[in-house]
Amino acid sequence: MVMLDDEIMRQLRATFKAEAADHLQAMNRILLELEKGPNGRERDELLEEIFREAHSLKGAAGAADIGDVETTAHKLESVFSAAKAGEIELTADLCDVLYEAIDAVGIIVEAVLAGKAHELDIPGLHTRLEAAKEEKVIARTRKELGDKGNEQPAASNQQPATSNTHLVTRNTRPVTRNTPSTEETIRVATNKLDTLMTQAGELLVAGLKIDQRFKDLEEASRAIEDWNREWLKVRAEYSHLLQDEEHEEMRPLLKFLDLNQQKLKALSTRLSELKRSFARDALQLSRVTNDLGEGVMKVRMLPVSTLLDTFPRIVRDLSREKGKEVELVIEGGDTELDRKVLEELKDPLIHILRNCVDHGIEPPEKRVEAGKPRQGTITLKAFQKGNNIVVEATDDGGGINLERVKQSALKAGLVAPEDMETMSDEEAMRLIFAPGLSTSTIITDTSGRGVGMDVVRKNVEALHGHVDVSSTPGQGTTLTIVLPLTLATTQELLVQVGGQTYGIPISAVERIQRVSPRDISTVAGEEAIVVDDEPVTLVHLSSVLELPHHGEESKPEQRRPVVILSAGKRRIAFLVDAVVGQQESVVKSLGKQLARVRNVAGATILGTGQVIMSLNPADLIKSARLVKGKTLSVAPKVSQIKSKEVQRPTILVVDDSLTTRTLEKNILETSGYEVKLATDGLEALSILQSDSCGLVVTDILMPRMNGFELTAAVRGDPKLKDIPVILVTSLESRADKERGIEVGADAYIVKSAFDQMSLLQTIEQLI
Repeated sequence: MVMLDDEIMRQLRATFKAEAADHLQAMNRILLELEKGPNGRERDELLEEIFREAHSLKGAAGAADIGDVETTAHKLESVFSAAKAGEIELTADLCDVLYEAIDAVGIIVEAVLAGKAHELDIPGLHTRLEAAKEEKVIARTRKELGDKGNEQPAASNQQPATSNTHLVTRNTRPVTRNTPSTEETIRVATNKLDTLMTQAGELLVAGLKIDQRFKDLEEASRAIEDWNREWLKVRAEYSHLLQDEEHEEMRPLLKFLDLNQQKLKALSTRLSELKRSFARDALQLSRVTNDLGEGVMKVRMLPVSTLLDTFPRIVRDLSREKGKEVELVIEGGDTELDRKVLEELKDPLIHILRNCVDHGIEPPEKRVEAGKPRQGTITLKAFQKGNNIVVEATDDGGGINLERVKQSALKAGLVAPEDMETMSDEEAMRLIFAPGLSTSTIITDTSGRGVGMDVVRKNVEALHGHVDVSSTPGQGTTLTIVLPLTLATTQELLVQVGGQTYGIPISAVERIQRVSPRDISTVAGEEAIVVDDEPVTLVHLSSVLELPHHGEESKPEQRRPVVILSAGKRRIAFLVDAVVGQQESVVKSLGKQLARVRNVAGATILGTGQVIMSLNPADLIKSARLVKGKTLSVAPKVSQIKSKEVQRPTILVVDDSLTTRTLEKNILETSGYEVKLATDGLEALSILQSDSCGLVVTDILMPRMNGFELTAAVRGDPKLKDIPVILVTSLESRADKERGIEVGADAYIVKSAFDQMSLLQTIEQLI
């Protein structure tokens, strides 16, 4: 093999990374289609296509000199070849191994490009892929028996993997095949596009400054014209002095002024011509800037399907783990969105999908009892609404139990007891976005940590969007995310408050109207105005921003501007001093040190060069509710114990492995906990009955009394029943996790995914 220069190889592997991502995404998509159990020609075409993807991946990996990927792709190619020949069936268990191999390729590529070693068991994975081909004897035998029995085609004997995976994915747009495109394309690094977008934004700022200079020029021209008119009046009034012999000494001055007036007139004419030329050039620059910005933006725009198409695999794996049957429906995949927004949207949507499968969709048996189909449905729908993109995630599960949410919030210290009675359903519903809230009965690697929906809210608001939730008990839940189409530029409404100018994204402005003092009424002790026959809370924006009030006391007939902001179902009317206008702005971040200043999204520059703050609508609405005392009384645990020295509880570690006991003991003692040790359940129970312990961390597989039996014994003892129990075990099946829930464990941590921080965070959450 020819040895390539290091720089050439680096560039080659960078190109391979993008190519490999395309192949892996295609294989995931095709394998999900094959799991539906297609027959005949459709099945043959899918197998041929996935075989070609694996073959192309193998060739590209060889060129990039990544041996593990080349070998793994070859193993995949062999399996798909055997499936094409009808020698093996793509069962759910085999698909699990194929998905693992596809994932492994992605991990290897990332590691190679980062110059790091991966920790995958590649030989073991290859052994399992090789073992899949040994199933061909069984497949042949079944085929022969089928031929002798009823002479049915081999394709009809294939058992669809969906009988085990319980997942069907459906997309409203047709599945795209790898057909040649008539358009020529090139790959461009995203940082180059980002640089172009930044430069286009700078051109926009320059255009705003040119507009301001044009206004300055117009003012100068008007000043000259005003001077000229005044001079003509004065000259006409004193023109007799030119013939008056008594004031002969004034004639030179008057003639000089007359001459200058003619020059001034010529200058005024020249300025008018210059203004017209300047206006034409400014208009042309504006058009070019807008075209450039829109062009770069279009290049940055990607169909939402590039993100949504990765979710069927996530839902497939999670539904198998949870033992549920799920149909994932994707609509509006062709809707386009800024690449940056798309990237930031991934984590929130993954959290939402996990919640839908884990908490929303009921187990098949429970759905049947409720008169529902065994198979639950999750619908992801994307569509454009004005300058915003809307993504809706809907499940037909059991809905949100508001009473359970309230009790969980009370237990977590997020709500004061006195607020429970007066809390509205809307306020209770929004508690699901509070940090630390979880309604899960047990903490696992997928739920119970109280961070999922909080992450969704924070990520969406960081993108200048908002998220809302609606739910009907027994029928399901809908989460709606509204985001701007692009973060590159923002149309902003400019308002004056407290002697300063601020920008508010127009996408959040429902309307602007003027109100007089007589239009303001009092509802439940708060100022409000009537909008669309409904009362809307009125707040002084200066109060929200903690600025002094400017201006005199309003007269009964004086009308002042009000800006009504909306975020989902919430509307607040903000009283401002003046509405200045609007402009397209490039909002700049305030930097890491000021990343989350309350009510502020960033900074932008006016045409005058003045730097102003761009406000965050979601923060303004929350702050307005605080100003009006509408938020719930929050009683965080941290504030209650902040002034005291916290005594760390004693933790009992139970495990028959000396190595595991020592590891967990060191982790906990390093974090300041006192630790007691036990080798099995009986010894642990004896320690608990004689000594005071605040929490138990136990293995399951132990002699004399296992972890399940120990947990059940703790829950059955009136003196011990309130002690939290964490199961840390190598058992990771769904049945074992369900057994952990049945016996009353508070958390279930699988050793294969064991993480020191995860254990400590779980303990902090439980004590």
